[in-house]
Amino acid sequence: MYMRLPHLYPLLRGRVTIFIMIVLLKIFLLRSFVFPQTTNIQVLLWELASLVIIFGLLELTKPRTTALFWIINLLLSTYFMANVIYYSYFGQLLNFHAILQFRLINELNTSIFDLFSPAYFVFYVDFILLFILQPFISLSKRVLPFSRFEKSPKVTTFFPSLTHRHKTTSAYYHKTILIVILLALFLSLLNIGFYSTKDNRMAMTRDVGLFNAQGYELYKYLSKSNETSLKSEQFNQAAVNQLKQIEPILWPKYFGSASGKNVILVQLESTQNFLIGLSVNNQEITPNLNNLVKQSLYFSHFYSQIGQGNTSDAEFITNTSIYPLKKGGISTDYVDMDYPSLPRLLKDKGYTSFTFHPNDVTFWNRDNLYPSLGFDKYFDKDYYRDEDRLGQWGSSDEVLFKKALPILVDYRNRNQRFYASLITLTNHHPYVLPQHKKQIMLPSKLEGTTIGNYLSSVNYQDYALGKFINDLKVANLWEDSIFIVFGDHFGVTKVMEREHKDTLTHLLGREHDVIHALNVPLLIRVPGLKPQVIDSPGGQVDLLPTVANLLGVTLGQQITFGQDILNHPQNLLGFRFYHPEGTFITSDLLHMSGSKIGHSLDNRTITRNDEFFLKEEQRIKSLMQLSDGYLQYLDHKENASVLLNQ
Repeated sequence: MYMRLPHLYPLLRGRVTIFIMIVLLKIFLLRSFVFPQTTNIQVLLWELASLVIIFGLLELTKPRTTALFWIINLLLSTYFMANVIYYSYFGQLLNFHAILQFRLINELNTSIFDLFSPAYFVFYVDFILLFILQPFISLSKRVLPFSRFEKSPKVTTFFPSLTHRHKTTSAYYHKTILIVILLALFLSLLNIGFYSTKDNRMAMTRDVGLFNAQGYELYKYLSKSNETSLKSEQFNQAAVNQLKQIEPILWPKYFGSASGKNVILVQLESTQNFLIGLSVNNQEITPNLNNLVKQSLYFSHFYSQIGQGNTSDAEFITNTSIYPLKKGGISTDYVDMDYPSLPRLLKDKGYTSFTFHPNDVTFWNRDNLYPSLGFDKYFDKDYYRDEDRLGQWGSSDEVLFKKALPILVDYRNRNQRFYASLITLTNHHPYVLPQHKKQIMLPSKLEGTTIGNYLSSVNYQDYALGKFINDLKVANLWEDSIFIVFGDHFGVTKVMEREHKDTLTHLLGREHDVIHALNVPLLIRVPGLKPQVIDSPGGQVDLLPTVANLLGVTLGQQITFGQDILNHPQNLLGFRFYHPEGTFITSDLLHMSGSKIGHSLDNRTITRNDEFFLKEEQRIKSLMQLSDGYLQYLDHKENASVLLNQ
């Protein structure tokens, strides 16, 4: 045994150790961006264990060239930088679902450029130094810093495995590496086992290490451990209502108030509710929405529930009343399906459904999503032809609405009732508008900042919406349609929240927080219906049953995981991906899973009630597990067909 100990020496002095130390330093830098003040020696040991596995396996591969180590180092460096950029926008780290969507990067390049900081080149500092010092390093030293030491006759006499030739043939050396890898794997698995019950993927990454958490997530996906064992008879509305603690109402209020009306739904990109009524320099940011509030049912406590699919998830949730996936996007992970949906409900009532989205319909796989949702037609980039293109996304919101109007008029003239969904694009990060599109003058301290750009972009979106409303009135469609407007998700990113904290606090009257980020507007204008402000909470999952009630359409056997928020003021809303599983909103507070406190939705006062929080966490987890099982059930076309024909 003693004679074999020298074989640890080349391992400790060789390239494996060198690259492990380099990458470990980069992980430390990544953690300083994402988990400041939470990195300790213990966590770094877990990170070290995963790196031993990665680079140890590399050392056992053939051919074992140092160039391969540098390539892996480069890929990992890019992965770390991508994580920092992703986190600065979404507040989450990349998972393999996001990596699989790498093909979408061309659509996001302006946002990536805006989020990029020169400080992120720190992940490539070793490559930069190598490039600078290359002329001063002899060829023999480029491959490995210890090449001169390894070639010393005295050293190779006593430790022959230090030479590259002997390393490749030394059985002892390979056994040593294998033993170290197995030890590291044992420690990693042991560590993961302690934290595997965590539903908060960010907390798990923080505690067990980046690669350990990613490896565990990949294992769960490949082993299908997220699949539920629920039976088909458990998928019924009574089971959902029992979890939500609501009772069916025999004669619901407002039933049929919009019966026979066309449905026009506008999904506003990156629009948060705090913008309603906000003024800067005595200029309203959303004057047309403010005016619409006075004519509509305005839901002031309405919340975005998107998952990793973002805008496409918002389209899915509102049209199906089904929760998004825990990880990944519905439109990419569950495709070629026939979902019970609002378009299909309305088709039975003689409606034609279509959607307008000036971007490429293949983005987020919408060319499959829209037929799955039951839309009869979609109008995308091929229809808009990039007319008045703004940024990288597509035609401006003005053109979105202008070119949609003739389609709506044509259906009206044919006495064909319709459901039209319009998805705005212009108000998308990084919110840069050409000067001639800006409608307001910002104070100098906001001009040119990301927050200032956001306000200008929202104002332009509102301007385009106002023109569309006027056009609907001129075309005599306004009084013959129910008009719905809602926000899809947050617009203030993590980096905006951090860098413009004081500005946001001044605008909002308090710090921008997670409740602000989740709170999006919902306005429903029904001709002849008295406007009012609805303070009871609702989420995107509630839109379908609420609209169906107004239209006088019964849901029949269709299962909805939301509720009619005009008739059920008590609610339980769940959130995924961006927030720990088990996070919920009730009628008056938000509780983040893993926390011991809840925050009032209005004044942010703190509530402590561990027993209540645990009970509600379990209830919302059960509800979303039921939603997941329902999706898996629908994934079999024969099941979906049975439901659709009931």
